[in-house]
Amino acid sequence: MNKIWLVEDIKLVIDEIGSKWNYPCNIKVEISKRAKKRMGAFFFKNNNGKIEPIKFVFAQDLVSGAYEESIVKEVIIHEYLHYYCDTTTNKSNGHNKFFKECCIKSNISDSTKFKYYNNKENALKKYRYKIFCSKCNRLVCVHARRDAAENKIKKYISSCCKERLYLVD
Repeated sequence: MNKIWLVEDIKLVIDEIGSKWNYPCNIKVEISKRAKKRMGAFFFKNNNGKIEPIKFVFAQDLVSGAYEESIVKEVIIHEYLHYYCDTTTNKSNGHNKFFKECCIKSNISDSTKFKYYNNKENALKKYRYKIFCSKCNRLVCVHARRDAAENKIKKYISSCCKERLYLVD
C-alpha cells in the first residue's frame, strides 16, 4: 500500500512547486469521491477577461494509496501548472505549447492522458462491457456502465468495417 494523501500533503507539494516557479498558490484544495474520469482539475472563473482561481480538485482514487507517490506528485504538479499558465496569461491555456513547455521544465510528462493503473486487474475489471465489430470481431471500445455501452451500440458503427456493433459483458 502506498501513501494515503491528505489535503495538507497536497498543499505541501503545491507550495514546493510554487516556490520553484516563484509563483505562490493559496487556493482551496478538495478531494472528491465523485471524480472518476479525471485524477485532478483546476477550476477558475473568467471574470471580464481575468482568470480568477477557485480551487483544485483531486480524485479520491488518486490519493487513497492506490498509486505511487511519484504519480500523485506528477498529477498535483500538472494541475498547479494549469493554475500557473492560466493566471499568468489571463486565459485558459488547456494543454497548449506554453503549458507543455512548463511541464517539461518541471520534469513531468506533457501528456494530457493519465496513463497509470494502480494494478492491471482493477483496470480491466473496471471496464466490464466490451463492444466489438460484428464483421471482423475486433474490440472497438470498453465501458464501465451498461447504459453507456448500450447507447454506443445503438448509435454508432465500427470504424474498421463500417458495420454494426455488439456487446459482450
